[in-house]
Amino acid sequence: MAAIVYDPVQFHKKMNKMRKAGGRAGIAVRQAEAVIQELADSDQMDQRLCSKLTQYGDARIQNCFKFNLVSGYRLVLTKKEGLFVILFLGTHNETDHWIRNNAGIRPDLAAGEVVPALEPAAERLSESSICENHEKPDFMHDIDKPLHEFIDQKTLQEIFRGICNQPRKSLNLEQCL
Repeated sequence: MAAIVYDPVQFHKKMNKMRKAGGRAGIAVRQAEAVIQELADSDQMDQRLCSKLTQYGDARIQNCFKFNLVSGYRLVLTKKEGLFVILFLGTHNETDHWIRNNAGIRPDLAAGEVVPALEPAAERLSESSICENHEKPDFMHDIDKPLHEFIDQKTLQEIFRGICNQPRKSLNLEQCL
């Protein structure tokens, strides 16, 4: 049990409306269902799901995640007490309007509808696919540090040999093409 739909009546009503509309809205519903099921099957997001997140969550809702779906559709959720709480599905503008009207929301988990897991999480997840709550390799902790702090000058000169061996004056556009 890792996913809960916060307001199941409104959420399913919206999904049915989008499904009937077809086209991109129907595709967005299928994508949202796939994301929700993956979250229900696991208590963490794998690397593939992390890549579908918007660049920024939303500061107006605590622990907010927004997923990019097809043609500007968004799936909004939060994480509370180790569970993913599905909040809203809609277009970019509808999502912004919903978040503005529900800023600071603290969802009641007891009122939500549990999304049942289809398969045990242990079978789906490998240690290398988890993107949160795991130990990152040493080089990932220092991702903002300059490259020369990790690689010595000799190696850098070997990698960028063409740049290091040519005088600056002789570099021009024709040589690069």
